[in-house]
Amino acid sequence: MRFKAIYSLVILCCLAGCMSTKFRSESTKTRTKDVLDQQVIAWNKGDLNGYMQGYWKSDSLEFIGKNGVTYGWEKTLQNYQRSYPNAEAMGQLALTILRVEDINSSTAYVTGKWTITRTAGNLEGYFTLLFRKIDEEWKIVSDHSS
Repeated sequence: MRFKAIYSLVILCCLAGCMSTKFRSESTKTRTKDVLDQQVIAWNKGDLNGYMQGYWKSDSLEFIGKNGVTYGWEKTLQNYQRSYPNAEAMGQLALTILRVEDINSSTAYVTGKWTITRTAGNLEGYFTLLFRKIDEEWKIVSDHSS
């Protein structure tokens, strides 16, 4: 009888662990997708400041693009402003999330594809994002877009 009780407890703990990992993964996927959805909405309104709210507002923010590495939220915003000076240059952004990987309870790695449709010519590429949960909000701390 004692063996059955211990066996049942072990099974219950294993199932609880699987469920909490799955729940955390779904929550991370939902939360990071929410951040990206808000960025798309802001971008498509021509609102770069709103778009930047998805990023960690820190000098340690890392953005890697075709021109190399940029550090800092303000410098990243300035680069976006130079490249996309108005709503017409920004066009309409669409993102396709290919994968969200839970690294731990406060870090996630996201891979996807971006497409900008605009009259000046369409653009597209891929991205990898490192998200961290900072002060209970998910923020992009590193963005590698090509």
